[in-house]
Amino acid sequence: MTRFQLTIWGARGSIPAPAAANTRFGSDTSCIEVRCGDHVLVLDAGTGVVGCGRKLCYEGVRDLDILFTHCHFDHIMGLPFMTPLYTEEAVVRLHAGHFLDETTCRRMVERFMRPPYFPVTPKQFTARIDYRDFRPPEVLELADDIHVRTVRLNHPNGAVGYRIEYGGRSFCYITDTEHESGKPDAAILNFIAGSDLMIYDCMYTDEEFPTFQGFGHSTWQEGARLCRAAGVANLVIFHHDISRTDAWLEALAITAREAFPGAIVARTGLTLDIGEGVRIPEGG
Repeated sequence: MTRFQLTIWGARGSIPAPAAANTRFGSDTSCIEVRCGDHVLVLDAGTGVVGCGRKLCYEGVRDLDILFTHCHFDHIMGLPFMTPLYTEEAVVRLHAGHFLDETTCRRMVERFMRPPYFPVTPKQFTARIDYRDFRPPEVLELADDIHVRTVRLNHPNGAVGYRIEYGGRSFCYITDTEHESGKPDAAILNFIAGSDLMIYDCMYTDEEFPTFQGFGHSTWQEGARLCRAAGVANLVIFHHDISRTDAWLEALAITAREAFPGAIVARTGLTLDIGEGVRIPEGG
C-alpha cells in the first residue's frame, strides 16, 4: 500500500508550553507533516514547523505544500524559521483561504513578517515561493491523486478545515472551531463522513466549555460525538491548552479511550499511517 502518513510536530494551542511537566506530549504549537507517497504537505506553521523544516532539509525534500488553517500566531509563528524557505533549490507553495475580506496569502505573510514586528521579510526567502489563494468549499488538486477538500470553521477571523484524500483513504484536520452545545455542526458532519481519522480541536472539556464560549474552540467529547455520528473510527485529540501537563493528558488518554475506543491524544513525534485499521500507539 502506498504510504499515506502523518506526523505531529506540534499539538499545542494559543502559545507554546515549554516546561519539564510537558516533555512527553510536547510544547510546540500546531504543525503536521503529511506524506502522500513521495509528496509532502505541511498543515499549519506553528512552532512545530521549525523541527519539521530541519528534518525535511536533512532528507533533501525540495518540493512541498504548506496549508494554513488560519493566521492566528500559534499557527504561523514558526514560518520565519522554516529552513526550506531559505533553500535556493526548494519550491514551496503556500495556501490560505480562511480570510473574510480581500486579504491574500501573500499579503498575510508580508504583514506578519515585517518590521517592527519581525526583522526578516519574505523578500529574504531564497526558495521559489508560490502563494496560492482559495475559498472554501474549493477542492485543491495538489498532485496526482491528492485531493484536498475545504470547509469553513467557526472561529474568530475565520478558519478552514481540510480533508486530505489520497489512494482511496482520507483524514480530516478540523481546528480551530467552536461547536454549539447540543447541536452538532452539520457542515462538519457532512465533511468528515466516512474518513479514516479526524484531528480535532479539543482545547476544552464539556465541563469547561460554558466558561469559554466565544473563544472559538471545542471539546474532546464533541470530537467523539462527531466521530460516532459520521462513522469516523479514530479521533486525534489536538490543540491542547497550555495548562495541560503530561499527567493531565495521560489521564485524558485513558478517559477518552473508555468513552471512544478510537481516541488518541496528540503528541509531538506521533506518526500514524492512514487507512483501514489505524493502529493506536501504546499509551496513546
